[in-house]
Amino acid sequence: MTKTFLVGSARVDVTPPLTIPYLGFTPRHDFFQGVHDPLYAKAVVVSDGDDRVALVAVDAIGFRKDLMGAGRDFTAEVRARVQQRTGIAPDHVMLSATHAHSTPETIGIRRLLDHPGAAAWLEVFADQLASAVAMANRNVKPARLKRSTSQVQGLSWSRRIVGRDGKLYWWGDRPPDDEIADWGVNDHEVDVLCFEPLQEGEASAEPSRTVGSAGALPARSVVLVNFACHPTTVQVQPLVSADFPGAATTLVENAGVGCGLCLFLQGACGDIRATRTVDFDDVRRQGQLLAGEIIKQLALLNVPEHPAVPPAVSAVSETILVPSRPLPPLAPLEEAYLKAKRAYEQATTDEERRRAGGELLRAAEPYERVRRGDAPVPAEIQVLRLGDVALVGIPGEPFCAMGLDLKHNAAAPRTLCVGYTNDYLGYIAPPSAWERGGYEVSLGTWSIVGAEAMEKMLETAKRLVKSSL
Repeated sequence: MTKTFLVGSARVDVTPPLTIPYLGFTPRHDFFQGVHDPLYAKAVVVSDGDDRVALVAVDAIGFRKDLMGAGRDFTAEVRARVQQRTGIAPDHVMLSATHAHSTPETIGIRRLLDHPGAAAWLEVFADQLASAVAMANRNVKPARLKRSTSQVQGLSWSRRIVGRDGKLYWWGDRPPDDEIADWGVNDHEVDVLCFEPLQEGEASAEPSRTVGSAGALPARSVVLVNFACHPTTVQVQPLVSADFPGAATTLVENAGVGCGLCLFLQGACGDIRATRTVDFDDVRRQGQLLAGEIIKQLALLNVPEHPAVPPAVSAVSETILVPSRPLPPLAPLEEAYLKAKRAYEQATTDEERRRAGGELLRAAEPYERVRRGDAPVPAEIQVLRLGDVALVGIPGEPFCAMGLDLKHNAAAPRTLCVGYTNDYLGYIAPPSAWERGGYEVSLGTWSIVGAEAMEKMLETAKRLVKSSL
């Protein structure tokens, strides 16, 4: 019997109540004042008749496993709820985040459970994610998979640019072009995977016999998009927003090209940011840049003669231990933190409070990181195979070099890094970044694992990709 893909999809609105904080500066947890655009959990279930996987893409900053408190595992609990409702094995469920920053602070920079109502909201949130998969699983239909790779220029740039003065420029500022010595690493590629519903009697590996009306894609196509860029265009502002990934996927879904659901899978964007990060006009423009290329690729994929990918589905996962980053003694950091905290609490003017707040933030981050200890860290590496594409889930913020390595050196015809998956272990930076320094490897709660982590994760990922084929 000829195999075919069976694909179902669903979305759930996960816009939070305004009592759930986002990631600010001072204070580290601040509260939204309203909603600019809604947040969604989008799920797709894919089967080849023999195996079945589920992929969830959420408008979220990420998911730290201990979100629900000591002794609990957020990802494991979502997976358990999925298994209970669908029968899909836990290691066949991938939970990914777009990393949009104008969303609840669920990566553990500070303890979310310290806020009233957070525990109850997390229970609802976990159930919403599982519900998205359950709904997707109920509406699976035969489909074919087509894919393409192209480029989006003008949206992103490295935030680790080095000037001729030897300075590392990462927070949006940069010298004139002729004063830049090293533009850093970037990846402008966007991968588009399109599951087209089949007509009765068609096989998923055959060219499509017909096209939709007016040349549109067949109705209810499910589209997966992989691109690497930090969605921090409107971070640290008081409105809930899915940032440019939300703008782009909404444009694709509303473009009249037959896309029923578009899922954004964040790539290896640890050191990549958007070119302009001022306001919601930038979000709109960046969404248009990305959506325009996706829509173009969907039109090309819709050509009946474009080859489909042979149906194949599998999943494999492995948890490894990676070393913590090196940590200094705690006592001097605690003393500095308490001193800065007293100064902030005693400030009497706005200017004093602003200066003291900056000092408090600079003292609090290293203190909080060292306080959490230097035990080795479990890191789950997960691979989902969809046809000839391997999606590699990485539990943190992988640098661009990691994504490029997987694209060029893994065994699958196309291997894509999916960051912010299943857990949050902070930045995963190459040794060269540790040698140069900079924000991503500075002492803070965003820097959990050490310089060896990237290579250990890459070795595991490549081995898993090979075993999935």
